[in-house]
Amino acid sequence: MQIHRIPKHVPGYTILDNGHVVRKHSLSWAARGLLSYLLSLPDGAREDVRTLAAKSVEGRTSVARALRELEAAGHYVRRTQRDPLTGQVRTLVSVHEVPVTGKAVHTVPPLPVPPAAGGPAPGGPGGGKAGSPSKEPETKDVEEPSVRPPEKLTAGMALLLELGCREPKMALAGKPLGDQAARVERLLAQGWSRSALLGILAAPLPEKVTHSVGAVLAGRLARVPAAPASPREGSGPRRHECSGRGGMCGRPVAGPGQVCGACRAGGA
Repeated sequence: MQIHRIPKHVPGYTILDNGHVVRKHSLSWAARGLLSYLLSLPDGAREDVRTLAAKSVEGRTSVARALRELEAAGHYVRRTQRDPLTGQVRTLVSVHEVPVTGKAVHTVPPLPVPPAAGGPAPGGPGGGKAGSPSKEPETKDVEEPSVRPPEKLTAGMALLLELGCREPKMALAGKPLGDQAARVERLLAQGWSRSALLGILAAPLPEKVTHSVGAVLAGRLARVPAAPASPREGSGPRRHECSGRGGMCGRPVAGPGQVCGACRAGGA
């Protein structure tokens, strides 16, 4: 995690800008408090919803809601980056005291490609003195996810990683990625196409989600028939799901945020 602060603060104290943080009335108290804590961290700190909730009396749902609020305001930025050699995808996180906006903030330069092993380094002989420090400017390593992507990429994992690139809120890693990838591979073996499965999994999330993204995707995969009904699967318009039962109902409805008849009857 990279922390972007106004360069005038004394070490040992956290001094916050009134206009951008303390008295920014467009942010909730929860979001302002979480932003204050994130800005107090040293550059390179690693925090996520799980670790933040473990350090507070609020649960993961409240922490995730505050992070989404900071992300919408431009204080919390998440970006994805693919390694050109391994194809692995990792998430970069940065926290900004002064909010950032625009498409430029979501643009990440590609990772540098190292020279081939055994190849000569660029430059003529005598270009430097043995043991002398490098004259190149120091660069700061970007944050890698706490759970590294798997070394062996299967077809199911590739599909879910592509889904995470399209919809960052649906990105999976670690055990949830492996579990759902196995279900995706079974459906691919039964005749489902990649585009059809991506269309099903990429349906908009309900406004109120009380379960993990892995649980939501698992529920969607469990409702997929064993075999596609026709070769035109996935070519229709994007469907919307019922937001009842804490976002786990998933029955098709006419529009986003609507509730099906069964959930209305049950008081969801």
